[in-house]
Amino acid sequence: MKNYLIIISSLFIYSSQAKSDCDSASYYSSVGKSSGYELKWKLTKIIGSSHRSKGYGSLYEAYQMGDSDTTFENDGTVLDIYSEDPTGADPYNYKHFRKKCGNYKTESNCYNREHLFPQSLFFKRSPMRSDYFHVIPSDGKVNGMRGSYPFGEVGKSVTWKSRNGSKVGHSADPKYKGVVFEPIDEFKGDVARAILYFGTRYARQMPNFKKHAMTNGSSDQVYSKWFLQTMIKWHLNDPVSDHEKQRNRAGCKFQKNRNPFIDNPDWVLDIWEDAIN
Repeated sequence: MKNYLIIISSLFIYSSQAKSDCDSASYYSSVGKSSGYELKWKLTKIIGSSHRSKGYGSLYEAYQMGDSDTTFENDGTVLDIYSEDPTGADPYNYKHFRKKCGNYKTESNCYNREHLFPQSLFFKRSPMRSDYFHVIPSDGKVNGMRGSYPFGEVGKSVTWKSRNGSKVGHSADPKYKGVVFEPIDEFKGDVARAILYFGTRYARQMPNFKKHAMTNGSSDQVYSKWFLQTMIKWHLNDPVSDHEKQRNRAGCKFQKNRNPFIDNPDWVLDIWEDAIN
């Protein structure tokens, strides 16, 4: 009888692990027919409980798995959204583990790890600091020029432009007139879905982060209306790419969770449509 109970217990543990496996068909099974913030909170629980942080130093290894260029040049170099030219030859490339920053003066000196949601806002704490889904490989100079500016659409006053056309300048949005950073159209949806992931994964912690133009201090809506409208616009105009699917698979292998808005893009409006109207 004792051995029988041990077998049953082992099967139960195995079944529980299988259900939390980010590669399994049942990963999102607890979502059911929920919508709105109820859906967001269910996703927060799913992606938070399965997340296993691997540490900040391990990100370069994850980049080799999920951020090799297999989409554009297909040459295995680092796919950096700030230097990638989707219509022609890239102005420069990085090979994995080579020319890591380090110091830089101009573009192409070195690449590093950019927090799409600035790490200064969450005091460089873990696991946010090493979360692959919002920390991307980036040219050091462009990362520095972006700084902690919110993402947005630049108006006529462009103050700086990267070699692939990403730019810094005052916002064209009448609801926010500060300085913003705008990536090229090819990667706007990628950025938006990473930002929306962050606001879902860390919803409970968001009210304790530093105030910023991107956020509204809540754990439900999370982001300010103007910024949320921009992110959803980018999400809709730039659908999920093969590169994002590659990153999602790599993220699952690396830290055992997924970006739900890559897997199920319709969930973005299911959650936030009322907030942007």
